[in-house]
Amino acid sequence: MARVAQPTTEPDVPPPRRSSARGALIVMGGTLASRTTGLLREVLLVALFPVRASDAFRLAWTVPNLFRELLAEGALTNAFIPIYQRLRGEDRRAFAGAMLSVLALVNALLLALALLGAPWIVDVLLARDSNVDRELAVQMVRLTFPVLFAISLSALAMGVLNAEERFFAPAWAPVLLNLVAIAAMLAYPGEAQWLALGVVLGGVAQAAVQWPVMWRARLLPQLGRAWHAAMPLALTLMAPFAFTTGARQLLNVVAQRIVSNEALFPAGAVTAYALATMLFSLVLGLFAISPALAYYARLGNLAAEGASTFGTTLEAGTRFILLLTLPAGAATFAFAEPAVRTVFELMRPAPGQEVAIALAVQALAPLGVALPAAGLVNFLLRPFFVRQRVRGPVALSAGFTLLTAVLFVVLAPRLGIAGVSWATALAMSLQALVLLLWLRRAEALDLRAIARQASRVAAAAVLAVVLARGAADALVAALEPAGWFASLTAVLAGGTISAVAFALLGYLVRVPELRPGRRR
Repeated sequence: MARVAQPTTEPDVPPPRRSSARGALIVMGGTLASRTTGLLREVLLVALFPVRASDAFRLAWTVPNLFRELLAEGALTNAFIPIYQRLRGEDRRAFAGAMLSVLALVNALLLALALLGAPWIVDVLLARDSNVDRELAVQMVRLTFPVLFAISLSALAMGVLNAEERFFAPAWAPVLLNLVAIAAMLAYPGEAQWLALGVVLGGVAQAAVQWPVMWRARLLPQLGRAWHAAMPLALTLMAPFAFTTGARQLLNVVAQRIVSNEALFPAGAVTAYALATMLFSLVLGLFAISPALAYYARLGNLAAEGASTFGTTLEAGTRFILLLTLPAGAATFAFAEPAVRTVFELMRPAPGQEVAIALAVQALAPLGVALPAAGLVNFLLRPFFVRQRVRGPVALSAGFTLLTAVLFVVLAPRLGIAGVSWATALAMSLQALVLLLWLRRAEALDLRAIARQASRVAAAAVLAVVLARGAADALVAALEPAGWFASLTAVLAGGTISAVAFALLGYLVRVPELRPGRRR
């Protein structure tokens, strides 16, 4: 495989860097704000729009979301960063400019295809006997798809800024998308078309806010250059990363066909699955994807410099993600019902949304089991792309994508909508195990140390959540709050007790990260 030429001049001694953990915290803060405003957007969708509109919008949003993973925030960012970091000076800007030209061309072609082929796209997504309004879904596909170009511009800016370890603007820019979409929903409640137009306008705002930051830092892509010597390698890396990150979205297509089947599920199942996966993505983004992104930037720089600390940084990132995702996953499983009801019954649900809320509870709990594995898979695929060794991970992802789809088909008719989530948990766990074993050999990852930490964290997390759930139930029984306040009480009490109990138990079972001064 071709490689980007190394700079001909001796590189300067790199300046002292801020810690990867600090970068992770910055990204986590932006992710929390983005997910919180996204959560508010979902609350308003359930409260202001009937299930007919929300089902059609959810189905339509799958399409640009699929290409976002294939073209923008997944493949582009993760393939772009390691190549960009190997270039120097103006060559970086020239490479970014060439990438911008390619993105503009590809987005124009995809937009034309989406506008013309919307009916066919919807038929691919829907079951033959569907519980979704097909004509409305076709209209929504055409209205939402232009958001892809805005997200592509945002992803390019995100790639440049993250490669320079400037995390603040790209981490916080997605908040604007949610705020603009919320404004549109409040201005036009019940009008399905404004669900689509709101996210398109929000995507434009998300991109626009990052480009001035690049301009001030003198990082703007050089316009007018349609090609760069590094583009063949970039496109080569994008293709497999597009597959691995897009696999999740392709699986969503399979899931959409299953949950839109009227013989298996009532109207509202499409919205229910989207609500559950949105809450899962919120937790995953905060506790796994955000720190993975910060560590990925550092791993890219270490690989470019040939530093000997690559392996230790990879292990530190793995341990950090497990420390966060194991307790978060346990809490998600234990408090799925009060969490869903606290969020989506804050306002009176619109017609038909009560069914969606009940189904979302069933779908969310198993995703808590999937959370640690999903976090590991997201992080452990990245070293292969930093090292430009992509064939094996692509083959692995292809196999587990097929396995997950088969499990969807097998488990959904037997376990209902929860079966789709259990399929995800099982396949993700197996894939994470394979990646850990692979990296033990490829990067000398110390699996014994990771396993010791994981077992201690898991034991502390499970015990903390069991105690918290019992205490929360006792508190609700004693106070007897009515309706929505019962769910809120359970979530607040359970979350607080879980966090405190986990910290104490983690200290007692000697989790290194929870014992200052005693880290491995």
